[in-house]
Amino acid sequence: MKVEQKIAMVYTVLGILSGFLTNYMIGFGLTIAVLTPFIIYFISFPFLTFLVKKKRLMLFYNSFVTFVLVWVTIWILMYNLVSG
Repeated sequence: MKVEQKIAMVYTVLGILSGFLTNYMIGFGLTIAVLTPFIIYFISFPFLTFLVKKKRLMLFYNSFVTFVLVWVTIWILMYNLVSG
């Protein structure tokens, strides 16, 4: 498995965890709940990109899109399950 695929898997897991975290942090305010996943992403990005020598910008775009889509999907799912 390539390093880029492993990083995408890590960001998928982080997106899932961030979706759950956002759903439970909604009580602290929407701004804090939405900013927390982005803080998690930008803190973890330098630690995971030191493994990649080339195409760091492309890796940023791919991992960011993966992270955001998974995070929003899980957050919407959990929000609908808890409130419904």
